[in-house]
Amino acid sequence: MQDIVTNDACAVPFRDDGLEECAACLMCGSTAAELALSGVGDLYFHADPGSFAIQRCRACGSLWLPLRPVGERLVRAYSGYHTHTEHADPTVAPPAWREWIRAAYYRSLFPGVASPLDRLVGLGLAAIGYDTAGLDKELRFVPPPPAKVLDYGCGGGRFFRQLRGLPFQFYGVEYDPHLLSALADQGVHVEDTATITDERWDSEFDYITLAHVLEHVPDPVALLRRLFGWLKPGGALYVELPNAGATGLAIFGGTWRGLEVPRHFALPTRPALVQALEDAGFVVERQVIDPAARSLLWGESLAAAPEGERTAMQEAIAGAPSETQDNAELLIFIARRPAK
Repeated sequence: MQDIVTNDACAVPFRDDGLEECAACLMCGSTAAELALSGVGDLYFHADPGSFAIQRCRACGSLWLPLRPVGERLVRAYSGYHTHTEHADPTVAPPAWREWIRAAYYRSLFPGVASPLDRLVGLGLAAIGYDTAGLDKELRFVPPPPAKVLDYGCGGGRFFRQLRGLPFQFYGVEYDPHLLSALADQGVHVEDTATITDERWDSEFDYITLAHVLEHVPDPVALLRRLFGWLKPGGALYVELPNAGATGLAIFGGTWRGLEVPRHFALPTRPALVQALEDAGFVVERQVIDPAARSLLWGESLAAAPEGERTAMQEAIAGAPSETQDNAELLIFIARRPAK
């Protein structure tokens, strides 16, 4: 039988290096683990000079950091982080006409707000065979307005800007004081993760989005349970994060883009995430495979790899299996709080 403990196993016992020890899997609580990777560094943002080990849970297959940053070291790890920029880089911003088509397509999905021109854009994209899967995924499959939508871990507010002009009731939760102020200036009702209480938002929202957040929190299972209580009965949760069972991890190892140490504290496998959602009370309704994830993550992973290892990696890419629900680069689920 596996030794099961709570996530109280993560503590700071007399360390002075800005790290805390975590002896148990953050997804299932098991202490039975094996070393998955060692010597993994912050390859993509270079904000932490450390070298980290990653453990794999023998019970559920999830990954976690046995040593993770806290306090000032954690704050430094997020310096310059991509989700915490307020505005897109104007040098790489898409052309205005493309943004106009994107916005018109979004509106075309909601008959109550779509203009005749918006509907024409939607029909036109379908007529030319344009694959809108990426655009649909950017919307995170939100229900029609005027749904009350919460983006937990909203960063600089990119998701809100995607839906600008649609009559949703937007709310955000964020921890960065600078971003809290900036979002409030944009008219977004935003709360601080450090002060928000469950009593404040009991059965409040039609839809909650949790995109690339769960892997960053010290207790992901507790967060899922909390968000379940914030949803109205019948409301739904969108969750997205890297998959501990991804083919990309098998190919790239420590340079796989989904690891992103030391900011990613834990990554679940598909079965582990489904179990955590169900344990929190959710009914898993749908899994989505992002058609662009492999290209994006594998390209960045290959570029970060040592030059001498790239040929073997390219050969592994050529022979990679098709993407499935279990080996997808990202786990993307829509899970619902039962109506009764």
